[in-house]
Amino acid sequence: MAKGRGRAGAHTSVTDAARPVVELLEKHGRVSRGVIQARVGARRHSVKVMPLEGGLRVTVVSKGSRQELHVYGVTVEQARRILTSTGLAGYLINFAGE
Repeated sequence: MAKGRGRAGAHTSVTDAARPVVELLEKHGRVSRGVIQARVGARRHSVKVMPLEGGLRVTVVSKGSRQELHVYGVTVEQARRILTSTGLAGYLINFAGE
């Protein structure tokens, strides 16, 4: 694994909906897994990308949960290319400010 890529932090839990997102993003930058909220109502899987100072906040929502991820070393443009790949064809992908 190249320096600056992979998992950041010690939290290892990932929801089933967030797993493919994490796997794609870890190939290009560091991903810190965040808080998982249960009992979230959603009609379909969705991903929201919001730029932060020094990284991105990526929120993955499924029918039963929401997980927040922090991604470092990936720009919004790179995230757009990565997340709009065929691996996430069933996800609704939103970028903040659009």
